[in-house]
Amino acid sequence: MPRAIVLLLQGVLLGGSYGGIFLLGWWASGNTSAEVATTSAVPAEQQEVVNFRKQPGRLPDDPDLLLELITTQLQQGDLQAAYDHLQALHRKHPQRWQLSLLAAELLRASGELTAAQRQVQGLLAVDPDNLSLLRLYCRILLERGEADRAEAVADAAWQRAQPPEPPDTDTERTVDAVPYGLLLADVRRTQGKVGAADQLLEQMIDRSQRRETDPRPLVAQAMLRQDNGDLETAQQLLAEARQYGDSVTVQWLDILSRRWSLEFTRVLTTQLPGTPPPPPTNP
Repeated sequence: MPRAIVLLLQGVLLGGSYGGIFLLGWWASGNTSAEVATTSAVPAEQQEVVNFRKQPGRLPDDPDLLLELITTQLQQGDLQAAYDHLQALHRKHPQRWQLSLLAAELLRASGELTAAQRQVQGLLAVDPDNLSLLRLYCRILLERGEADRAEAVADAAWQRAQPPEPPDTDTERTVDAVPYGLLLADVRRTQGKVGAADQLLEQMIDRSQRRETDPRPLVAQAMLRQDNGDLETAQQLLAEARQYGDSVTVQWLDILSRRWSLEFTRVLTTQLPGTPPPPPTNP
């Protein structure tokens, strides 16, 4: 969890895209292993971090230094200090709602689910269709044992994102409904409703193929197959998704495909006695 917080914080402070960090939500974050590119502080900067840690009421103005400070606190497990700094920073920059969201994520990671839920609910009251908020809210509900409510929240967001029926040809559709469908499918998957999740993804794939095929539901379905041990079909779905992805997506899919190929090879070697193990791969 601290690694994800640092990545999100980098996006908020250094101008990156918060929403683009997780291509497919929880599946992507759980199936890829991105390394954290933290700021490489020189000794003078490290000393500044130490000085700020001794003065809890002060915050560095330099975003890089602030990132280093909060990263250090996360690495040392000092979630309370990191939370306090995020809250103070949010008071200085109230327009950056992501900071309050990160604070809620820290509360969730600390087991303070009620406080985290209350904070996210406050943000959703202002922006009810914010996908990042909805993801965290559903996760909190699931961890609190409120699976039906989590599914209802995700389903309602998915329904709101749908185009009007019949489609209004005079109005340009600006809402990307796919991420809301992926969220609902992921909530169902987390509940163990694999069939319902797969059915929704099939519906999304069929709908996208009527226009320009969207690779995201294909990738999500591949991950669902992978989770359930159908490694061969998972690779076929990745290959199909690769045909429709941009260069960044294709690069990510190639990495994922190689990793799954290695897992598939290992499964085969355990099933065939006398087969030599696959060669080790470079990290």
